[in-house]
Amino acid sequence: MLYLTRELLLPYQGLDAFDGLCHIRTYEQTGRLPVVIAGELDDNPGTSIALVIELVAAAVQRSEFSDGREFNLIEHRRDAIDGRPSPTYSLVHFDHHPLQESPDIEGEFRGPRWAPIDDVEHLLGCKVTAWEQGLYTARAIAGEQGERRRSELAENGKRIRAGILARLDATCPDDQSDRLRSHAFACQPRPFFSNLPSFSKPGSTL
Repeated sequence: MLYLTRELLLPYQGLDAFDGLCHIRTYEQTGRLPVVIAGELDDNPGTSIALVIELVAAAVQRSEFSDGREFNLIEHRRDAIDGRPSPTYSLVHFDHHPLQESPDIEGEFRGPRWAPIDDVEHLLGCKVTAWEQGLYTARAIAGEQGERRRSELAENGKRIRAGILARLDATCPDDQSDRLRSHAFACQPRPFFSNLPSFSKPGSTL
């Protein structure tokens, strides 16, 4: 039986200057690998976790297992996938390759493969809380502090995109500007907020 030992909102790097926020629950038991459920919030301000699950895994490693411990990652979504009833849970398997082989992807998580889980509570041996559709939000997990963090990420993404577009419009001819817009965000170097705090759910077991 695994036990919920930590619950928080975790920021992660997204695509096109839209960094995201996900719900992290860590389950542990002596002698077993930790299991982390990464949940897609209904009001996630950034890229879906499914599109950047390698970056989500890297963020979990950095935040929760900076000592290098291995862990199992489960992706959780409120909406249905491939005809499966919602909510859905999938165990994510990764290939682990050195950073030099894919320098554009943070960490060593590569080649994600999803294995659907029919009964996550049976797998973990404990109760797993689920939220109704539309209610799985940053505020529901971490109160007003969580909502502020979500709003900050959303506004930051908008500012970054607006700044990039303004620079393109100022420096590129009109016939090149539209073409470059589609590539600008993925190529734009920018610092990630790895030093910013995550936010724990009030009253959670830490």
